[in-house]
Amino acid sequence: MFKTKSFLMAAIATLFTGAIAGSAMAADNLPTQAQTYAGINFAAQAKYDLSCLGTTSCDTKAKSSGKIYAGYLAAPTLFEGVNVSQGAELMYYKVGSAVATYPASLSNSSSETLLRSTDGLAASYVLQANFNDFSLNGRAGIAYTRNKVTSSLAGNSTTDKAFIVPVFGLGIRYAVAKNISLNADYDRLPNKFGSDKGVINMLSLGVGYKF
Repeated sequence: MFKTKSFLMAAIATLFTGAIAGSAMAADNLPTQAQTYAGINFAAQAKYDLSCLGTTSCDTKAKSSGKIYAGYLAAPTLFEGVNVSQGAELMYYKVGSAVATYPASLSNSSSETLLRSTDGLAASYVLQANFNDFSLNGRAGIAYTRNKVTSSLAGNSTTDKAFIVPVFGLGIRYAVAKNISLNADYDRLPNKFGSDKGVINMLSLGVGYKF
């Protein structure tokens, strides 16, 4: 868990440093009016922070994860010399399965494999600092998240539960054209499977379009 968080935060810090350094050389492309935007990201890494106690094998790294989102940013204002925009964003995210296998027990004559997956819909407040072709943003909001568990016992039965959870994120945008940007995001997505509580740390890359 510690190594994963360290990797994610180091990657975001590197991106942010590059954005600030690169902004000094970028062309003057600061936004001057309200914007609507949308984008899609695919996860470079997504990992569940879940306990593996009692398992014979446990893989908390998820595959086939990502998100789509759309948002609105009001016309920017100057704050301490920085061009700042505020707005709101809707995001749908899907995180692939984490796999855990438990040994046979008195109640189960066979070992049991559990597949845990998550998807959710989030609404967040967005604060964005604009540096010419680069922009940095922070996001905080709430999500309606659904956690599914599929068991290898009883005919691969699936159960799912829904929760309201807080979500947080950081992002960087680089404009490669007037309306197109390359994006890198970190999202912290809390989740719960029975009594096992944790978070999903997702680092994703993608493309955005400004309308």
